[in-house]
Amino acid sequence: GILVRSGKELGSAALEARLSTGALVAQEELVGERLHYRLVTGSGPSEGWVSLKITGKDLLVPKHLASTPSSAEELRPQLAAAQEEEDEVGGGAGAACVVGQDAGYCLRLAVNIDEWVPSGEAEGPEFQFLLQLIREDGDREQVMRYKQWEDKKRALIARLLVRSASASALRHTNFKGLTIKRTKGKKPFLASPLPPVDDAPNWNVNVSHDGSWVVCASEPVCMAGIDVADTRRADRRGKPIDDFQKRFQTQLSAREWQLVNGAGKEMDDQYEVFSRLWAAKEAYVKARGDGLGAFDSLSACEFLSWKPLPDFPQNQAYDGGVVVSGKPETAWRFVQHRMPGEKPHWTTVARGPLSCVVDANGEFKATLRRPELERAAEGWQAALLAPSPPCAVVLVGALVPSEDMDGYVKVGGARWP
Repeated sequence: GILVRSGKELGSAALEARLSTGALVAQEELVGERLHYRLVTGSGPSEGWVSLKITGKDLLVPKHLASTPSSAEELRPQLAAAQEEEDEVGGGAGAACVVGQDAGYCLRLAVNIDEWVPSGEAEGPEFQFLLQLIREDGDREQVMRYKQWEDKKRALIARLLVRSASASALRHTNFKGLTIKRTKGKKPFLASPLPPVDDAPNWNVNVSHDGSWVVCASEPVCMAGIDVADTRRADRRGKPIDDFQKRFQTQLSAREWQLVNGAGKEMDDQYEVFSRLWAAKEAYVKARGDGLGAFDSLSACEFLSWKPLPDFPQNQAYDGGVVVSGKPETAWRFVQHRMPGEKPHWTTVARGPLSCVVDANGEFKATLRRPELERAAEGWQAALLAPSPPCAVVLVGALVPSEDMDGYVKVGGARWP
């Protein structure tokens, strides 16, 4: 059955009973993709909050399959997806497979920082406990250098995601044996130990944050780059960005600006397409590891063709490629997904060849043990076309190693799973 929560937030308390498959419910309130329902027939809580979708699949659909339910319309759970909400909220046995010892090597994770409000903020016991999980002094110090509370949250969660993904790939239950380093271009990587060469010869991880989200992607064979873009047309102070085409004119090609202008007359729609294109460029340079020298790479790459991904609702997921200096680069693939919730964000995940890596010191390249795999055309295409799912939304507790979970709960953290 479908997980029911007491409130609209994904972190609110889960009710003991679940909404049964085949139940009929009436809509009381709809906030984004979170539904406050009243039970009409079937078993489960008489009322509560549930998600309408998870990873592009419907959990509930209109009774008569109408495209948009009215406020009085009855809904029913869709049978095929009725067990999947646990993965979205990081609560329950099913969620354990998105991170941890059984998660595998290809991870897609996201944390909504708006919904994490630890007591005492950066000086509070929960935040400080999580900060101490990071062994590297420089990374801890960098987190605390940020002046704004939201920036400190983003920085901490990003570093925890890198370590959590690394521990998952190694099947470790703590972070103590991990050595995390950065390239000269500031790209984080797992220096040691490394996952099994037969299973994940080129394992690498990347993170991004913007707006409400901090996201992470890892890959066993290809280079991974990820970027999340808050597509609301406003600056950090909430002031509308009306002149974005003038301000960013040189950062997109003429053909890319045609895509932006083709989105319609509404400036918000144009800005969303602009943001998606910019996120793709960022994912490209982050997979490469350009760092401060990224401007030339950003200017050289174009994203001109996006195809809707099957099995996802309209305008929710796309598959694309890149043109670099006028030449299509077939060794790359880009997948975009719209993040859940009312605030529009998009993630772009890039898969690219190892020969693109920019690593002045060579330490990161030394962890890529099978670079020749990109020269095997059929095998490389198989790696590119392997499923690249949407990010699984998890709570902060999902990033805490199992050996440290009891300590995390003692300082006020929510146990996961």
